[in-house]
Amino acid sequence: MIDAMEMPVSRPLVIGHRGFRARYPENTATAVAAAMAAGADGVEVDIRLTLDGIWVCHHNPENAAIPVARQRWATLRRNGVDALEDVLPVIRTGRWLFLEIKPLPPGEMQRGAASLTGLITPRAPVTRVISLSESVLKAAGDLLPACPRSLVFADVPEPLDCRERSLSPHHRLIERLLATGCELHPWTVDRPRRIRKLARLGVASLTSNDPELCLKTLGR
Repeated sequence: MIDAMEMPVSRPLVIGHRGFRARYPENTATAVAAAMAAGADGVEVDIRLTLDGIWVCHHNPENAAIPVARQRWATLRRNGVDALEDVLPVIRTGRWLFLEIKPLPPGEMQRGAASLTGLITPRAPVTRVISLSESVLKAAGDLLPACPRSLVFADVPEPLDCRERSLSPHHRLIERLLATGCELHPWTVDRPRRIRKLARLGVASLTSNDPELCLKTLGR
């Protein structure tokens, strides 16, 4: 058995955080295309549901000081927000999508279920659904059973269960979680020294604001 500290640094997938956040507008088709061109193994994007049932790529709860959930897609589009449907074709065949579904009120996931299933099912084997919300992950598991799932967190939850999902912790938690044997997908890792260390520790992926730097650090 290879010791974790001796594992090759090229092992983790490199995932562009919100596309290529270090250089391009986050959660846009432009940022995703840039990450693909840089050679990233995939991208992470955040999605929220609009008032008229469109999944859009947007991190914060509000856009222009108004909740995304209370705005229609046409208004958000004028403000430079891309729909998930516009971003998906930019992701190259075989590359990963880490799809972070932001927390939703009870029942809201069902409102967007049909459209999300239609968009994601064709690429389910290379789509990882991630979320801060346990209820969202459960609903996603019912809708998209072929997609692997990961719980996102910045503080270790209790109890910690990774039997049906992997973990997407803040990178500062990785050393504490190694003994669990869980599959680990840390975020957001931008410093070369930390990138190399986490790769040696055997994490499954590294989500970085600068996927190009991450790839160069790993010698890829």
